Amino acid sequence: MTNFASDWKNFDSNGLSADQFFYDQLYKSFAENTKNGTLPFFSREPDSVPRELSTGKIINDENLIALEQVAASRGYKSNVWIYGNELNRIQKETGPLNWKKNASPVLCQTKYFGATHLNEQNLYISEGGSKQKNQYLYNIDSLDERSRKAVLKYYERTQEVNSAYQKENLKSFRSNCLENPGHNENFAKARERVKKYSSIDGIDFSAAVDCHFKHCLQNSIGNGLKDNREANRNSCYRQCMELVKKVENGEYKPYEAGRKIARALESGTEFQRIAVAKNYNLENAKKIEELKVAEANINRPYRRRSDVER
Repeated sequence: MTNFASDWKNFDSNGLSADQFFYDQLYKSFAENTKNGTLPFFSREPDSVPRELSTGKIINDENLIALEQVAASRGYKSNVWIYGNELNRIQKETGPLNWKKNASPVLCQTKYFGATHLNEQNLYISEGGSKQKNQYLYNIDSLDERSRKAVLKYYERTQEVNSAYQKENLKSFRSNCLENPGHNENFAKARERVKKYSSIDGIDFSAAVDCHFKHCLQNSIGNGLKDNREANRNSCYRQCMELVKKVENGEYKPYEAGRKIARALESGTEFQRIAVAKNYNLENAKKIEELKVAEANINRPYRRRSDVER
C-alpha cells in the first residue's frame, strides 16, 4: 500500500522551510514553462483552473498559481488535484492505490482567505485533507490508470460541470464590469492593485498579469467573451524570461522570485474574483465589520477560549 505524502515535515533535503519550498516549486515550474512555451495562461480548455477533487471546489489564492504552473510543466492533462491524506484514507476503503514512476506531489499552503487578523491557530483552515497548514496534493494524472479510475469513481459526483455557476458568473461580470464599473468601488481598488503589482523590480510584468487574469476569468464564465491574450503572448513570454534571467544571474534565489511572481499573479486572480462576485460590496463590508470585531477582541483584558474559537 502506497504511503502518500500528507503534511510537511520540518525542512526539505536542501534546508528550505515550508514557505521557501512552496515558492521554490512554483518558480521552477514557471521557469520551465517560460522556456518551453507552456505557460498555462493561454489554455482555453474547460476546467483548466485547479480544482480539489474531494471538495469539488476551485483552488484559489497562490495555490492556484503554483498548481497550474506545476501541471503545465509536467504535462498533466488534468488540473484535478487531491490531498495525500485523502488518498491514504481512500485506499483503506477501496484497496491499494499507486502513483506513476517519478510522480511527486505539490506542497500547498491552506490559508483561510488571507484573513491575517485571525490568530495563528485559526489562520490556516482547510476544507479537505488533514486540516494542516502545509499539505501535499497529487494531480489525478500522477496516479496509474487503475488507481485513477478508482479515485474518480469514489468522487463521481464532484466531477459534474456546473454550467449554471458559469452562467451566473457571466451575468455578474456583465453587471460589475461592462454595464457600470464606475460604481463598483471594490472593482476600482482591485484594478489599482493589479497596476501596483504589474512591475517586479523594474520588470514590466503587466502582460503576464493580464493574461493570467483573463485565463482565470474565461474559465469562471465558460469562455463567454473574446479577449486579446493571444495578441499579448509574445510580450508575456518576454517579460517572464526577463525574470528567469535575473534568477539565473544570481539576482534572486528561486523561492524569492517565486514569491514575487505569486504576489503579482494573485493580484490578477483577485481581480477576477471581484469581477464575477455577486454583491461584492456587501461582502466586503461584512469582512470589514468582522475585522473591527476581531480587533476589539484583541484589546480585551481577558478572552475566554470560546470567544476566540467563535
